[in-house]
Amino acid sequence: MEVCADAAIVMVVRNSVVLVLSAALACAQTTLVLPSSHATLEGTTSTNVPFGRSTPMRVQQIYDAMLFSASGTITQIAFRLDGGSTATGKQVDCEIRMSTTPLALVAVSSTFAANRGTNETVVLPRQLLTLPSMASAQTPSPMLAPIPLAVPFAYNPQLGSLCIEIVVFGQPPGGYTLDATFVCNSPEVAIGPASCQPATGLPLRVESASAQVLWGRPWLTRALDAPPGSLVILALGSTEVGTWNGAPLPVDLSTAGAPSCFVSIDALQTYFQVALGDGSATFNFGIPNDPRLIGVTLRYQAGALQNGLNALGVITSQAKKVTICGLEPVVRVWSSGTTATDGVKELGTAPVIEVRL
Repeated sequence: MEVCADAAIVMVVRNSVVLVLSAALACAQTTLVLPSSHATLEGTTSTNVPFGRSTPMRVQQIYDAMLFSASGTITQIAFRLDGGSTATGKQVDCEIRMSTTPLALVAVSSTFAANRGTNETVVLPRQLLTLPSMASAQTPSPMLAPIPLAVPFAYNPQLGSLCIEIVVFGQPPGGYTLDATFVCNSPEVAIGPASCQPATGLPLRVESASAQVLWGRPWLTRALDAPPGSLVILALGSTEVGTWNGAPLPVDLSTAGAPSCFVSIDALQTYFQVALGDGSATFNFGIPNDPRLIGVTLRYQAGALQNGLNALGVITSQAKKVTICGLEPVVRVWSSGTTATDGVKELGTAPVIEVRL
């Protein structure tokens, strides 16, 4: 910051206040990886769109406004190769446009025109763009040399998401595989004491039957090894610490007649099923279609009610938790050729890029 201040003072003496402001803006610029979850992590897929298909094509890459903490003027963009890959440099005949899309991410259209904002700007006029080579493979790959924009783009995330449209009019044969996002995994984490042992049979278990707990998608949970025909309870909660019904978590049910059985979460909502002959009960939920749910933790525990399990007639499973993850808050619409009005829409998929703003 001191270097920036000194530069501004020199500008005052030699030129004008306008140049001082320009210097201050330059000092304030920063780089931002989109999506930020992949700043140091390899993407979950790769893509040869738009630079590796050896044909003309059009692609819109849309990055949700939630990925930006403040407004700024984008002055350059950089891509990175897929991890572990190398590339030979190539020249592509292309242009790049940017705009603020008026649509929410989940409402992005497969029609290109519907996604363009009124502030659409040709930030890189049509030209032969040289894509650099990379001889050594790394995972993740470093960002390629940034592409300076001929026309900087003023972006305000409060007005909508960022739409970057790349039109490739022609390119020579040869792959150029970029790192890209897709989906993630949601591993289960056990919380609280272990399942309690019934008088007869196996301890009750609970599991997430969805390896990827994604916003906008179904989520299946399943109780296992319940006594056939018993009433199975699935509880959802928000925490495994604090209290439940005035008692500190985990709540020990031993004094009520269920030795070594515990309620380990705050059980805000409960759902009921009758266990099938194999002792299973499946619960189907829908995660809302909202990328802001990424990072939200879901906590769940199963119980079973049947006479004879113990004095209380209740057994409990060990509680579990999973975290809602991507689809990342990005979307891509693309087509082969440059004249199509509609393209293939892929929610959660877009190249990992870096912008300077």
